[in-house]
Amino acid sequence: MQIDILDFGPAIISGLLREAGERPVKLQLLADGVPLAGNWGIPAPDQGGQTFRFNLSSLWSYLGNEARLQIRANDVTADLPAPTFADTPKFSLKDLRLKLEAGHVFNEKGKLQLSKTVDTVWQNNMFALFDGMSTILATKGLKLFVLYGTLLGAYRNSHFIGHDHDFDAGYISSHTDPDKVVAEVVEVAEALSRHGYRVACKLSCIWVTDPKTNVTIDIFHTYFDEAGKLLLPFGVCGVKPFMKSNFRGHVDIDLAGRKVPAIADTEALVEYIYGPHWKIPNPGHNWNLDRTEKFPQGYAKPYHRWKIYWMDYYCHNRGILSPSSFEGFVSRSGYLRRNVVDVGCGNGRDSFALSAIRPTVIGIDNCSVAIETARARVMPPPSKGIVRSLLNLFRRRPVLTFEHGDITDPETLKTLLHTARPPRDKGGLTLYARFLLHAITRIHQDKFLECAARELRAGDTIAFEFRTDQDEPLKKNRKLDGRRFIRPELIEKQMAELGFQVVEREEGIGFSPHLSENPHLCRLIFVKNG
Repeated sequence: MQIDILDFGPAIISGLLREAGERPVKLQLLADGVPLAGNWGIPAPDQGGQTFRFNLSSLWSYLGNEARLQIRANDVTADLPAPTFADTPKFSLKDLRLKLEAGHVFNEKGKLQLSKTVDTVWQNNMFALFDGMSTILATKGLKLFVLYGTLLGAYRNSHFIGHDHDFDAGYISSHTDPDKVVAEVVEVAEALSRHGYRVACKLSCIWVTDPKTNVTIDIFHTYFDEAGKLLLPFGVCGVKPFMKSNFRGHVDIDLAGRKVPAIADTEALVEYIYGPHWKIPNPGHNWNLDRTEKFPQGYAKPYHRWKIYWMDYYCHNRGILSPSSFEGFVSRSGYLRRNVVDVGCGNGRDSFALSAIRPTVIGIDNCSVAIETARARVMPPPSKGIVRSLLNLFRRRPVLTFEHGDITDPETLKTLLHTARPPRDKGGLTLYARFLLHAITRIHQDKFLECAARELRAGDTIAFEFRTDQDEPLKKNRKLDGRRFIRPELIEKQMAELGFQVVEREEGIGFSPHLSENPHLCRLIFVKNG
């Protein structure tokens, strides 16, 4: 047997055991004679042996460029080149050895962690989160079960995989249309956020965190397509599909001393996900390298991810902030008309301030939680006594209302503009849109602006605040897929072509700092030409 090192870098050590036979060979990685990590060779007849991989990005916090590294397989040892890329380590090899002796392992991402097989606090917190989410999903007719690495560990060893880094769960949607499947993901996310969990949406799953224990479970949406094939948008490493004809409901399997639900015919699903060598432990497993198929038709689109982001934000931030500085900019400009439509109003942060100086303000947002919060504040407290009730009947009050709807739908916008300015009202109208343009697609932007150009009258105004192209390289508190960074001159050109003239313009940083973020923004006010 011969050990060939194929890749050696800061994150991965990989190679090939030539003439190793069919039976998996156990390997060890050593540093100065100290065993650091173990793995198994994966039979690869087409390559003439067994492949192996170690993910060890955290290793270099303990080893410098003078460390002597070796790979050992049975009685064969291969020396690795000097790790010239390593810097002076923060800790010593002795510190690493003590960590390993205490039960730490390198996880599948190469990070050092306490093995999930001995981390009972993590296990108990995960089970509590899983049970809580299962109850919520059951109200929507969905059965939550263990999936991916959690399923593999439970079925193979009735335990967690020590080097796994998370807890994976999933459900099978009753839909076959991927658009309906992803729409259902949004509904699931909303239900979980409303119950106090934090939810973040990724392409193929949602991350659900219990804020009390700070543990997170990935929930993967899966579904059968029209041909009866189970699609897992995140992907699989196998080649033999799991068909609807294989599905026979759910069974309970053992996991760390308790029962958890799994799909019946579990082995067929495990082989579909991990391939024919799923029985061999593989700490070096890497989805980016080992995945054989993925199903992007089931990905959450930027629209869904933004909707879940704001749904979760407003579920956990019920307070209404003071007005933005953009509201002051528009109010002082002299171009704020009698009637205002606040598009993408959130929970009414600026709408309430605008209603204090204008008689009619309508806010609209596609986040139902935000609109609920805004409406709750609009509701006046019960009047005390009949005299006050009668006085209120004769007292002229500004009109402030909030609507839940899709602001990218031209018909919705048309209806709003007509509602905000009744037929006999000769007053002007301002379309107010803070942080809207960079949150919608270019296609939706075009439809939005074309509708506004058709429905607004001469003298009406539009006010925008948005992230510019100069904001893209600046520090962000959170990266959001689908967020655009817009060149202001392109908006000015488009609006000019639609019959609008720029009357106010500001650009720069300092307009809306938040935490460690200070975005580069542009503010534009347009008047429709006569």
